[in-house]
Amino acid sequence: MVTTEYVPVHNRFASLDGVLRRASSGRPRTVVVETHPRRDSVSNLSAWPMDALPSRGIDTFAYNNRYANSAAGIDVSTLWEPLALDVAAAVQEMRERGYERVVLYGTSAGGPLVAFYQAVAEQGNALFEPERALSGFVGYTTPDGAELRLPRADGVVLQNATSGPASSFLMRLDGSVVDERDVVRDPALDMFAPENGFDPLTGTGHYDADFLTRYTRAQSERMNRLVRTAQELLDRMRRTGRPYLDDAFLVIPGVRAFPAHVDLTLADRTRGTWPTTEGPDRVVRSTRAVVPDASADNRRRMPGTAVHTLTSFLSYRAVLCEPATYDPFATEVGDSGVHDWSSNTSTTRNVARVSVPLLITVGTSDLEVHLPVGELIHNAATSRDKELVIVDRADHAMTRPAPPGGPDPARAAHLDAVAAWVEDRFGR
Repeated sequence: MVTTEYVPVHNRFASLDGVLRRASSGRPRTVVVETHPRRDSVSNLSAWPMDALPSRGIDTFAYNNRYANSAAGIDVSTLWEPLALDVAAAVQEMRERGYERVVLYGTSAGGPLVAFYQAVAEQGNALFEPERALSGFVGYTTPDGAELRLPRADGVVLQNATSGPASSFLMRLDGSVVDERDVVRDPALDMFAPENGFDPLTGTGHYDADFLTRYTRAQSERMNRLVRTAQELLDRMRRTGRPYLDDAFLVIPGVRAFPAHVDLTLADRTRGTWPTTEGPDRVVRSTRAVVPDASADNRRRMPGTAVHTLTSFLSYRAVLCEPATYDPFATEVGDSGVHDWSSNTSTTRNVARVSVPLLITVGTSDLEVHLPVGELIHNAATSRDKELVIVDRADHAMTRPAPPGGPDPARAAHLDAVAAWVEDRFGR
C-alpha cells in the first residue's frame, strides 16, 4: 500500500518542501529523487513518475526548488548553480531517513540538473577548472571559505532530457533576428517564410541544405552576440554603477524557431541501433507529428520572447558556439560546434564526469527532445554502466493515446523499464 508524507527539509544545504511516497511499510533501501528547475509547486510535488513508481515497489521523493512559485516568474531570475544545493538538501534528507541508495531522476530540463549535480558531487569544485563557464561560478564553499562537498547519489535517470537549458535555447533561437531591440528579421533567414520552405496552410516546413546551413550559422552568431551584450552590460554596470548597481534585464525575442519542429524529415531517425520498449535493437525512426497550428505568427508566440536578468542569462541560457560548425543534430560532442565547457547546464559536459550507473530514456514522438539528443548524451557519457532506452510513440511527457478506459501504454512501458533498471542495480 502506497503512503504519502509531506516532508519539510532543512539542513546545511537548503530549506525546501517535498513529498515522500512509500511503496510499503517495510524498510526499503532505495529511493528515487526527482527534480525540475522550471515547474511550479504543484507540478513538482505531483510529478507523475514519482506518483507512479511506488506502485511498482519503489519509494520516491519529489520536492520544490528555491525558484518554485517565484514572484519574478519562471526563468526570469533563475541561477543554475544554486539549484544544486536544493538537490543536495534532498539527497541529505533521504540519507538521514535511512535510505542506502539514492537515485536521481530528471525529466526534460531536470535531466541536465541531476547530471550537473552528480558531476559536482563526484568532482567537487575541480569541475569548474581550468575552463570556467560563462556564469563565472567558482565553486561551493562553507561560510569559512572551505570547499563544500555535496553528497553523492548512486545512480542517475534522464527522461527526455534536453542537451541543457543553454544549448536547447540555442536550438530554438530565431536565426533571422538581426536587431534585438526593434526585432528586425532578415527575410532570407526567416524559417516561417514560404519562400524558405514553410507552408502556412499546414504549418509544416521543408528546408533545403543551403537554408539550414545559413540558418544554424545565424543562430550560433546570434547566441554569441547575446553573450557579448550581456557581458558588456554587466561589466559597464560594475565599473560605473549605471544604469543600475547590480543587474538588468535582457529581452530576447524569437525563441521558438527550431526547423525540426515543423520539418519532420530532420532528426527523423537515430544514427545508431538501439533497443526500444517494443522491439530489439534497430535504427529507430521518429514518430513526431506537427502541432496543428499553421500560423507563423502564432508559432512565434509559443512563447515568442524570453526575459532574463543578465546574470540569469549567463548562468542558465548562454553557451558559446562555433558558427561554422554548429550542428543541432550532432550525436558526438566534437561534431556539435558547441563549447559545452562554457555552460554549467551542459548535459554532455556533465555526464562525461559522472561514474555512477546512468539510464537515458527518450520518446520517439517527442517534439522537444529529438532522437539524436538522446544519442548525443549517451555517447558523451563515460560511466561504464550506461544505457539508452527508446520508448515507442511516446511524447515529451512519455504519453500516447490510450485505449478507452485503459492505461497509457507509453507511460506503462517507460515505468516498467525504469523500475526494472532501478531494481536490477540497486534493489528496492
